[in-house]
Amino acid sequence: MRGSVKDICEIHELGPGTQEWMVAGERVTSAGGKCPRFTGYTVAGRGYRFGRLTPRFAQVLVTESGEGLVLVDGEWRTCPAGYAYLTAPRVTSAYHIKPGSGAWRLHWSIYGEECLLPSLPPGAPSRLVPVEATSFRHAVEGYCHEKGSRADPGVLGLWAALVDHAVWRMLDAEQGDPRLDRLWLAVRQDIGGTWTLRRMAREAGSSEESLRRLCQKHFKRAPMAQLARMRMHAAADFLRHSDEKFDALAARLGYSDAFAFSTAFRREWGLPPSRYRERNFLGGSSG
Repeated sequence: MRGSVKDICEIHELGPGTQEWMVAGERVTSAGGKCPRFTGYTVAGRGYRFGRLTPRFAQVLVTESGEGLVLVDGEWRTCPAGYAYLTAPRVTSAYHIKPGSGAWRLHWSIYGEECLLPSLPPGAPSRLVPVEATSFRHAVEGYCHEKGSRADPGVLGLWAALVDHAVWRMLDAEQGDPRLDRLWLAVRQDIGGTWTLRRMAREAGSSEESLRRLCQKHFKRAPMAQLARMRMHAAADFLRHSDEKFDALAARLGYSDAFAFSTAFRREWGLPPSRYRERNFLGGSSG
């Protein structure tokens, strides 16, 4: 499969000798619905090639070893170990094993476009970026191994959450800034703390106005709005894995009471925390 983007056709060929492991599942969307997720890893051999003209999904594909060729900006580029090929919905994408490179070992995750992956909105150009993907590789293989052995629903849910976290971390890092990295690390370590714009700017080592501009550039929202979103994603994790009371959870996340917490949660996820827990509880206790 060679040539420019105009030469690409819809094609899905594993080729002889290719081995692949995959788990099909669903992810909870920000609106409380479900979107499809396919996760797996591949040891690709000769003849492995894929072309998609207008896919309705985003994909994160990471090379562990060997090399592939991926289509970016109408050109074929080498995707070596430690690099990720990031493709958005409704954008032509293509990749195949690099001739003469030996086996191409890759880990990947595909999300329906309604999942709204950060930095990969529908129509966004494909990218080839360096990533640190050790946690992603372990999560994908753990997820596939559990599916092929005991297939315990609770354990599968935990592995799926690890896959999602690893994907989001790679995407956040790819669009990140060292000042924001420092800030969000501090926020995660004190998620329920008293965060003001002044304190956030001090942690980032910038002025308040510079921090506003950085957050608009990288997240399309204000610093305090990004803080609220981080708290709500932490809340969703707690609700999936803990039976902690809402008053205690509100205090843990920096809200004055359960009502304020529930209002913020409904604004972010489109349903109250009680309903979210009913739909998505994976097990665990406040213990």
